[in-house]
Amino acid sequence: MKKLAVWLLIIVLLVPCVAQAATPYRTFSLGTDDDLVETQTAYEPVRTMTRFGDETLRMPADLRMGPDGNLYIADNGNRRILVVTKTGEFVKTIGGRDTLSSPSGVYVDDDLNVYVADGGDRIVTVFNKDGEVIQQYGRPTHQLFGDTAPYRPSKIVLDKRGNLYIVSTGNTNGIVQISPVDGGEFLGYYGANASNISLLTRMRRLVFGNNSSQVGEIVPISMSNLCIDEKGMVYTVTQAGDGTSLRRLNVAGKDTMAPDYVTSLNSAVAVNSSGSIFTVNANGIIMEYTSEGAMLFLFGAFDSGDQRIGTFRSVTGLVADDDYTLYVLDEQLGSIQVLRPTEFTDLVHEAFTLFQDGKYAESKAPWSEVLRMNSLFTYASTGLGEALYREGNYPEAMEAFRNGGYRTGYSDAYWEQRSNWLHASLGGILIAAVVLIVLWQIIKHFDRRNHILTPIRKGGSFVMNIPIVSQVCFCFYMLRNPYDACYGIKREKKATYLSGVIVLAIYFVWFVVNKYFTGFLFKTMPDGYYELINDFLMVFGVFMLLVVCCYLVCTITDGEAKFRDIFIGAAYALAPMLIFQPIRLILTNVLTFNEEFFITLLDFVSYGWTALLIVLMIMYQNDYSLGKTIKTIILTLFTVLVVVALGVVLYMLISQLVDFISSIYGEVVYRFVRKV
Repeated sequence: MKKLAVWLLIIVLLVPCVAQAATPYRTFSLGTDDDLVETQTAYEPVRTMTRFGDETLRMPADLRMGPDGNLYIADNGNRRILVVTKTGEFVKTIGGRDTLSSPSGVYVDDDLNVYVADGGDRIVTVFNKDGEVIQQYGRPTHQLFGDTAPYRPSKIVLDKRGNLYIVSTGNTNGIVQISPVDGGEFLGYYGANASNISLLTRMRRLVFGNNSSQVGEIVPISMSNLCIDEKGMVYTVTQAGDGTSLRRLNVAGKDTMAPDYVTSLNSAVAVNSSGSIFTVNANGIIMEYTSEGAMLFLFGAFDSGDQRIGTFRSVTGLVADDDYTLYVLDEQLGSIQVLRPTEFTDLVHEAFTLFQDGKYAESKAPWSEVLRMNSLFTYASTGLGEALYREGNYPEAMEAFRNGGYRTGYSDAYWEQRSNWLHASLGGILIAAVVLIVLWQIIKHFDRRNHILTPIRKGGSFVMNIPIVSQVCFCFYMLRNPYDACYGIKREKKATYLSGVIVLAIYFVWFVVNKYFTGFLFKTMPDGYYELINDFLMVFGVFMLLVVCCYLVCTITDGEAKFRDIFIGAAYALAPMLIFQPIRLILTNVLTFNEEFFITLLDFVSYGWTALLIVLMIMYQNDYSLGKTIKTIILTLFTVLVVVALGVVLYMLISQLVDFISSIYGEVVYRFVRKV
């Protein structure tokens, strides 16, 4: 019994340790609708390095890996560069309090010369591999640099020619580019971020002018960090969560990458020899991208005080080794955490590397295995689709692209599959067309002699003579002669409320069918997702709101139309949509992105024709001039905005009243129960 008690005590003590050893964050990838989908853990924390021999870190600011495989740390608080191995063994220190003031950026060239961005002394100091100062680059004296431009180096990288790319704190003109020739020749600013002007700022500029003090100064966002790859492409990150969050700059300083997902507060960026891109923000959220900017994984967590391995407090440096091992530098914790890819991630990288090398057939097996492990990993579906497309297996490629939500690849595969089908079926199609034409001519011949189509004509006439059918079909007369159609609605009573509602209901049906059954390439709704109640409110609610507001405006502007006339006329003005929506549905299921122009043209014609009929309807029904009609439409839209605003305010007031009554009821019930 004593031994059993001892073993139970050991198990109880070990359980918390096992729980704490689990990965403290979840891993996500992008789904088919650009939403985050949880996936297997991509990287696992394996080690935390806080002591390197007898040395510790104090407010470290940057981290690089040298050609010798060692880690170079800008140990800002200790005013030095600390060199350690990847396993955390101390190698040496460079600099010190006598040579460095505030080292916040470090870079190592192929000759193991160490470049240090010293924001405190406002200088870039270069040490050789023995730790001796061999060069210093102070503030550029060139007039193009600017007399008032700040020069406080914070981060630095070098290209193959030895040119320096320096991020200067507070300098929004771009990266400071300096040539090593003649002690540092200023080459100009490089890759400046564009200014992001908010809607409020645009309105202020419109009202007060560009030079008004009310507008304020508009400056671009400065970089937080940068790195450079083997091809000389410079990668920059900023604190903003927009198009400047992650950029890849070519020789001309132009951005050549559009990431499909970004985060804000980015503090470091790294690229390995395979072209994979990694970013990390100050809260410890790490993201891995492919070389094309497709986000593979998002993971990481903020250290809320429990100091678990794999959580971060304030990340300032990031290194990605060639084997995808990540080294994450934390300023507040004074540590370097090492993360390694899991078996799942190794499989993804293997498939990706094979595909990048043009080994499409070989990449199919690992892509398929990735999908077996996680069917929601869309990038694997895309990679498998690309491999199948290269093989000429277009049907399976289409299926893989659709599973991955990659519309461009699906369009290309569908184009090829459609071409193959047309080549194989063209003869049969022509024969079928000839047979149908001959058959129709034979039917017409016998109809002229024996009137075999007379029963069909009588049936059609009988149906068209049904009052409600003729009233509904009268909407198509509006396409040919809007004036006579409006006169028929207003004076001759050729339409009723019921026919108007039926026309509107038919439009609603086609609206829903086009929304949910449009071809995959042009569909905006996720498969299997329906919101019919919202669709009903969108069509009927917006229609009634516009009709009521238009009627009210027409009433106070001496319009002749009754509510009935405007309601039926507006419904009948949807006739072009009833014709073109079925055609659009068919085209979206047979066309590719190469023929998207036809769908765009069809939308332009249908919506433009409908808008024109609405304008003519308001003008004819109220006997307005064109100018007064346009004025009425503007007033109608303004009235709609006022009604919507009042509705929002009323909804907020009612919500607050309901909350107030609920709180009083809860308090009364609580006091009553307490007394009982």
